[in-house]
Amino acid sequence: MAGAVGTTAWQAWADAVDDEREAHAVRADAVARTLAARAAAVRARDARALAATLAPSAPADLVRRQHELVANLAEVPLSRWDYRPLAYDAFTLPAADGAGDRAAVAVELDYALAGFDEEPMTATQYLTFERATDGRWLLASDQDHGGGDVLLWDLGPVRVVRGRYSLVLGLRDQAALAALGAEADQAVPNVSGVWGGGWGQRTVLIAPQTADQFGTLLGADPAAFTGIAAVCTGELGAADARRTDRITVNPGAWDGLNALGRRVVITHETTHVATRAQTERWTPRWLSEGVADWTGYLGTGRTPAQTTPELGAAVSAAGPNASRLFAALPRDAAFDGGAPGTALQQAYQKSWFACRTVVERYGQPKLVALYAAVAAGGRDGTLAPDAVLDRALRATLGIGTAAFTARWRADALAALATPQARPAG
Repeated sequence: MAGAVGTTAWQAWADAVDDEREAHAVRADAVARTLAARAAAVRARDARALAATLAPSAPADLVRRQHELVANLAEVPLSRWDYRPLAYDAFTLPAADGAGDRAAVAVELDYALAGFDEEPMTATQYLTFERATDGRWLLASDQDHGGGDVLLWDLGPVRVVRGRYSLVLGLRDQAALAALGAEADQAVPNVSGVWGGGWGQRTVLIAPQTADQFGTLLGADPAAFTGIAAVCTGELGAADARRTDRITVNPGAWDGLNALGRRVVITHETTHVATRAQTERWTPRWLSEGVADWTGYLGTGRTPAQTTPELGAAVSAAGPNASRLFAALPRDAAFDGGAPGTALQQAYQKSWFACRTVVERYGQPKLVALYAAVAAGGRDGTLAPDAVLDRALRATLGIGTAAFTARWRADALAALATPQARPAG
């Protein structure tokens, strides 16, 4: 009898587990169907069909934003828009009176821009689904989790300007977007002149209207980007040109630039796009930022002193101790911002000088070769970043880090020399 009772209890437990698995499978299938319907509605620009995927309990604000999303995307040339569930029970749902069965789902949006993305970009959303009386699982909220990515069309109607090499998506007026596109179309061939044509040779620029929107798109405090006119976002070491990195423009800093500054900034960021496939986590930032600045200023006719005013001022102020400013190449942390005074600008300018040393002493092709050698040198994972750099310098220039640092120091001090600050010897 005891054995029979035990068997019965075990069977009941097993049946309960099977029932739960079946319920989860039914839920997953229903959520996937709703996500597919939402994606189809966006692709068709059908706001009513999109709103039809909402639960009866959905707040009016969510209903309104379905119509806004479709309107905001009206000009955006999408070639793909799909949703994929990543995880169920992905976050803790708030208590809700009278709520039925609900599911907290992490969802990945895959989207691509026609002519610019052969592979999709991705964004993560955290959505709450609720089971309806007819068995469907419908969207009830997108506000129950504080995270998730914000995209430009979540912030307002997107205007679009397409150039020869560029696509500009923005919340700014058409004239501002056209000016950005013109800068980008000039930058692409200039960058290819240095780095070759083995990248996509196209750029996507994102132009928010305000600094707060800029910060929201990056998921960061905009105050951390004061004085930074644009940033390039993308995956390090992306192996091909099938996905185009985004250049996001910081409106406050951008609007304060003159024509030369705008040219340099867009060319700088376009260089990051072009070199992304060869930019690895072990690539020192002085090199990645230095080549971008070198390419940005190339052909502008600016002298070293004009290109590096903050560093020049520091050299003058240091007088006979100026060589201490060049004791070592800038470490990665120097580019994180937050340092007092002009430390960030000086880090970039020291990096520009390092690239200038390579080009002036060895030729521009050696700078390109050095960049590639650093990327390749760390892929087997056996060397620390500093050792990767030293090996790459020896392979391309014939000298190690210590000797290169000495030449960089001498070149920079000579270019910025004052009666009080000249390189020894």
